[in-house]
Amino acid sequence: MARPKEIIDQELALEAKRQLEKFKNHRIYLKLLAITKTLDVPIIGVAKFFQVSRETIFRWIKNFREHGIEGLFDRSKGHNPSKLNNEHKQQIAHWLETGTNAQGEASHWTLEKLRLEIKEQFGINITIMPLWNHLRKMGFKQKIPRPVHAKADRQTQELFKKNK
Repeated sequence: MARPKEIIDQELALEAKRQLEKFKNHRIYLKLLAITKTLDVPIIGVAKFFQVSRETIFRWIKNFREHGIEGLFDRSKGHNPSKLNNEHKQQIAHWLETGTNAQGEASHWTLEKLRLEIKEQFGINITIMPLWNHLRKMGFKQKIPRPVHAKADRQTQELFKKNK
């Protein structure tokens, strides 16, 4: 009896990949496996099998030789540390929750206004996107009011809302 041509299908392979990703340090295991396979198989074959370049296999071998298992862990990519510390974040959260600025005056916050207030109060120059990311992590969301058109009739709009 002939063996089936397709032993594993696309869905099964993807499920196996998802299950493998659940394990911590599965990449370390694969790197070690690749290193051990270079004894039996040429590096180009190992690289093709693991779908990486030859240089990557050489780098794994070099890092393992120099640093042991620790050399195979991914290192920090060198992201810049946050300019805002916890005290700054608490103060910003207070401003947003109360709707006031540092002087206690009422303020309608926009990202640009908040950025300028941070620069003025803390001396920290932060751009819009990192500020936006901090606010999202702090649990704040952007709320935009509905537009009011110049031709809109307020009474008709209110009646429409009440009927819904």
